[in-house]
Amino acid sequence: MKFYGISGIANKLMRSYLENRYRRISIKDSKPNKLISKWVHVKQGVPQGLVLGPLLFLIYINAISLSVSKLANLILFADDTSIIISNTNPEEFKNNINSVMTEITNWFQSILLTLYCNKTHFMQFLTKK
Repeated sequence: MKFYGISGIANKLMRSYLENRYRRISIKDSKPNKLISKWVHVKQGVPQGLVLGPLLFLIYINAISLSVSKLANLILFADDTSIIISNTNPEEFKNNINSVMTEITNWFQSILLTLYCNKTHFMQFLTKK
């Protein structure tokens, strides 16, 4: 947080918002019964459904553009990222895609996120000669 200029009382407030959190699961069945799990310490992540969640997510992933080489341009919008790679040489284009995807995968792993390949799409545009 200090890297982004959040210090002093604001930093303490943000830390208290993110640290030492616990959660449990509550399930209501068809009867008036309620099943409740044990409390579990949450070691990472941002609480969902709260006003600061989107801002903290954007701060968290902001560095993704620094982790990708000059081979690609990134477009970030909320939790969606588009990667634009262009090259007229098909072999270099293929190599660039592989390099960028390796960099992205490594970055995700370094911050304990997972890239869901089944939600990842590739689209190639070609010009007529």
